[in-house]
Amino acid sequence: MSGPMEIGPTKLCPKGGRLVWSHYPASGENAVMLMAPSGERLLVLSVCPHPPTPPAADDEMWIKDWSENEGVADALVKAGVVTLTGRTAPAGHAVMLHAKLTPEALADRAARQPRDDRAQQLRTRPL
Repeated sequence: MSGPMEIGPTKLCPKGGRLVWSHYPASGENAVMLMAPSGERLLVLSVCPHPPTPPAADDEMWIKDWSENEGVADALVKAGVVTLTGRTAPAGHAVMLHAKLTPEALADRAARQPRDDRAQQLRTRPL
């Protein structure tokens, strides 16, 4: 496996960044962050839904594509990280997008998540 998966520009991050895989402690769902080369956390790309929205399966995620995250879904698709399913769900006054992780993203997550989880516990506040 080469280096971590990266995505291109988004509204808030014109240079894009590398993906860091984690999980939401309460649900175990995928949590995906965008990190700068310096290690600074730039954005949380995923959303942990609340009932009545069903949780995402292990090979899926809900994407935040509004406000500072505008353009995230398109960047994830272009980078080959996800395929949008067309499902949506309300998130307050916004709408989150449902996506299926690609085989490449699943391999990247498998190779990096344990290390990424430990690093996040040490360096950043919980999601």
